[in-house]
Amino acid sequence: MKSTEEIKKFRDMDIEHLIKELAMLELTHEANRLKVAAGKLGNHAQLEVERQNIARIKTIINEKGEE
Repeated sequence: MKSTEEIKKFRDMDIEHLIKELAMLELTHEANRLKVAAGKLGNHAQLEVERQNIARIKTIINEKGEE
């Protein structure tokens, strides 16, 4: 999914769904970090995408919290 589509998808969510998505992404990211350390994850670029999505969700949560 392109980043603009992801951003639109995240902006359309309410805060509860964003928090659930954030928790799920953080768990997935941690599991993939462990796989990289063990040498079992071939696609290292996935970690960067996950980090970017986590940052996007945190930013959107903060923006919605200020409204």
